[in-house]
Amino acid sequence: MTRYVLVPCAAVVVVISTIMAQGNQHAARPLDALGYALLGATALGLAWLRGRPEVSVAVCCLAAAMVLALGYAYALWAVPALIAMFTAIAEGRRREGWAGAAFLVAFPAAGALLAYDAGNLGALLVWALVVALTGQLAEVSRARRGYIAELERTREEEARRRARDERLKIARELHDVTSHTISLIALQAAVAAEAVERAGGPPEARAALGVIRTASREAMSEMKGLLGVLRHAEGEQAGRAPMPGLDRLGELVASSALPVRLAFEGDRRPLPPVVELTAYRIVQEALTNTVRHARAAAAQVTLRYESGGLVVEIVDDGRGVRGGGAGHGLAGMAERVAAVDGSLSTGDRPEGGFGVAAWLPA
Repeated sequence: MTRYVLVPCAAVVVVISTIMAQGNQHAARPLDALGYALLGATALGLAWLRGRPEVSVAVCCLAAAMVLALGYAYALWAVPALIAMFTAIAEGRRREGWAGAAFLVAFPAAGALLAYDAGNLGALLVWALVVALTGQLAEVSRARRGYIAELERTREEEARRRARDERLKIARELHDVTSHTISLIALQAAVAAEAVERAGGPPEARAALGVIRTASREAMSEMKGLLGVLRHAEGEQAGRAPMPGLDRLGELVASSALPVRLAFEGDRRPLPPVVELTAYRIVQEALTNTVRHARAAAAQVTLRYESGGLVVEIVDDGRGVRGGGAGHGLAGMAERVAAVDGSLSTGDRPEGGFGVAAWLPA
């Protein structure tokens, strides 16, 4: 219940209960403007209940003490003070809450002693028990909240531990399965390049082996970065090189096994890292498909910067899908594009060849 509802409701209950109690307490002071103001203050203190419970305790307790001291009829005007005390203790402000509880008991007791009124001793004891019981219930609520919070922390720590163990398992399996194979490819490509050079083999073979060596080294470098991410716990620095972005497209195009023309259109500007990485992977996968499946003689990569995003286009002069397929990386491209809320279109071009066009939001 918000303070905009709690305060008016409490004020109505306090005022009505006091008016009704006056009919049975003829010796009580009649309600006047000051009395109504003090009754309203007992309820107004609840406005600080959530944000500043200590202020709520102080206002409610002082207003209730003034109502008692001025001799107004006994009614429910002490209930807001009990609510404020309960909330302060339950939310961890125990010192302020128990100070308010002590004040609620000590003030009427001191008034009875000063007035030499021993007839209200039973009522004071009942009141003290009510205040003590309210405080103990607040302590139980506070302990329960602490237990639930600790249970949630334990669950989160367990989830992080399981995720960390799973990352380590993936890292080990990825290293064992893939890292050795890529290292072997790079090593054998180096040996083959030396053998071709000694035998005076064709330059195309030497160039192809050079591309294999370069691609193997890049794959190993990126895999080391990925393994570093998987092996490091959440919140720690992985100590790895940054993932490739659009600034490395020139290297990617230069290492391709066929001539590729790279063009930029629009005002070039930095994009979010995930967008740049997605664009890089799309170009990388498209060129790989072109080399492996399209039997193309050349390709064109165009990046067009628009106000709302980036358009990535890769076209070739190969045989297209009708000539036997455009590779198996289209599904991976679609998943990458969908992950950044972009769109992807692929297919044969009317003038021949195959085209890939992706729009990535910036």
